[in-house]
Parts: sequence; C-alpha cells; structure tokens
Amino acid sequence: MQNKRLTGVIPRIFLVLMVGLIMLSTGFFVIGVLIEHSGSGTSTTISQTAGQPSRTTQDPDGGHESTSSSTASPQVQSEPKQETVFGLDLENPWFVAAFVLGWLILAGALIRFGRIMLPVVLLVAIIEIVLDVGEVMRQIGEAKSLVAAFAVLVAVAHLALAVLVLLVLARSSRRITVQPI
Repeated sequence: MQNKRLTGVIPRIFLVLMVGLIMLSTGFFVIGVLIEHSGSGTSTTISQTAGQPSRTTQDPDGGHESTSSSTASPQVQSEPKQETVFGLDLENPWFVAAFVLGWLILAGALIRFGRIMLPVVLLVAIIEIVLDVGEVMRQIGEAKSLVAAFAVLVAVAHLALAVLVLLVLARSSRRITVQPI
C-alpha cells in the first residue's frame, strides 16, 4: 500500500502560497545582496575621538615633537572582509544566480511532482532558516540595519514556507483513517 501522505496533488491554494513564498524570499534575498554589495546599507558608526579635541594638523602625533628616529607610516585601509559561509563568497554574482536557480528549480519540481517534493522543500527551508538567522545576527553586529531588515524578511518567508509545508503534510495525515473490518 502506498503512503498517501507523499502521493497525490497539493491543494491549489497551498501550492500557490508555497510558490509565492519561494519567489518572495528569493526576491528579498536578491534585493538584500544588491543593497549590501552596493554598500548603501544603513550603518551607524561611533566616533572613537569623542571627548577629545579635534586636530587641525595632519601631523600623526598631534603636533608634538618626536624623539624617535622612525618616520610615521601612512595608515593603509584594509579591504572589508569578504562574507563567506562554508568557504563560499555570498556576494558573488555566480552564487546569487545559483541560489535563485536552485529555488526556481525547487518551485518547478513542487509544481510538477506535487507532494513527493514536500520533504525536500521542508529540509531546504529549515536549512535556509538557520542560515538566515545567522545572517541577521551578523548584519546586526555590523550595524547594517537595512540589510538586516531584508535578512529578517527572508527568514520570515522561509519560516512561513516551512510552516505551510508542515501544515500540508499534517493535513494529509489526518485524513487517513483506518476503517474497521
């Protein structure tokens, strides 16, 4: 006897909601990456010279005579750290394209194959929720509130997708009843 929970069709409203949430989360992800890549994410900086008088000279020691023979070297700004997860640069356009393509393929497979794809969608959504929460914490730590807001939207969309898949799976198991002989 076949397991009825993984065969059959998904009710149309649930299928539309699932595909819509996949598209919504993917769109939010792409927008968040574009904002982060352009560097226009809202960032608050705290001045370390608060309470100190401002210097008007370009002398690195504030105009004081130096007794050492070493010359002041110009400060070199370091490049911003590249964001990597499992060694992958998350702002790489190829990674973003692969992410979008993966979700599109998953949405297409959900439409084409129906309930049999629900466990796969659930697994991917749970993995994405974990990664999204990590991204939210990282963006909050870097004080990038706009990018953090988009990361929260992506996480909420993935959470809603996981809950919807669980609802469809639970709904199908309630309908299976054992008839007495």
